[in-house]
Amino acid sequence: MILLVNDDGIDAPGLRALYHALRQVTGLPVLVVAPATERSGQSHAITLDRALTTTFRSEEGFCGFAVDGTPTDCTKLALDRICPQPPRLVVSGINSGPNAGRSILYSGTLGAALEAAVAGHAALAVSRQHGVVDHADGAAFAAAWAVRLLERSEALAGRVVNLNLPAAPATAWRPTCTAPHGLAGFHETYRRTRRSEGVRAGWRLDGVWTVPPGDTSDAAKLDAGHPVLTLLRPDLNAPDHILAELLAESLEA
Repeated sequence: MILLVNDDGIDAPGLRALYHALRQVTGLPVLVVAPATERSGQSHAITLDRALTTTFRSEEGFCGFAVDGTPTDCTKLALDRICPQPPRLVVSGINSGPNAGRSILYSGTLGAALEAAVAGHAALAVSRQHGVVDHADGAAFAAAWAVRLLERSEALAGRVVNLNLPAAPATAWRPTCTAPHGLAGFHETYRRTRRSEGVRAGWRLDGVWTVPPGDTSDAAKLDAGHPVLTLLRPDLNAPDHILAELLAESLEA
C-alpha cells in the first residue's frame, strides 16, 4: 500500500493525477489522506488546539480522506489511525511549484514527507515547477515510476527523496540527476498592500525564483531543466566541533 498526502488539498489536480498514475504504474492500493483545503507553507506544523475532523470522500475513480488540518497532521493521523497496514512508501505531492533550495524549509509537502521519515518510513516528496501549460499527467507518471524504483529499498527507511520536476513536458526534460539541497531558489520579499480605502496598509510576502551563477545545488539543476533527486533526512545536527571549540576557549579564558 502507498500512502498519498499533499499540501495543496484533496481536490488539487496534482494529487488526483498522481493517484491515478500510482495505481496504474505500481499496481498497489493507494490510500489518500490529504488536507480538506490548501495548506501550503505549513512546514512541519501540527494542530494542537482542537480535534481534527476526517471526512471520507468517494467519487467516480477516486476515494480518500479529507482532514481539516495541516499536511503533517495528515501523515501522523494516517500512520497512527487510518492506514490498515504500514505503507511501503509515503508519497507527498504533486506540489504546484518547486520545492528546492530554501523553500523546503517552509513547504507543507516536505513537512508531510519528513514526518513519515521521523516515524521510520521511506518517503517521496514530489513538486513541479510552474509553467504556462499544465503537464500534471506527465509529471505524475514520472513520479509513479520513481515510486516503483524506490518502494522496495530498505535503505531509504527514515529518509525522504525530494523529487523536483521541470515545468516543460517530459519529452523536453534533460537527464534526471541528483544534487544536494542548497539555499538558492525563491528569494522572498514583502511588499506593501492596501485592501481598500480606510484600511491600514499590510505586507504581503512575494517570492522570486533566483539561482546565482555557478550554483550546483538542487535549485540550479532544476533551473537547467533536469528532474532532480535529493536525499534528505530529519536530522538537524550540525558538526559539533564548533561548540566544543567555543567551550574549550571559554574554559581556558
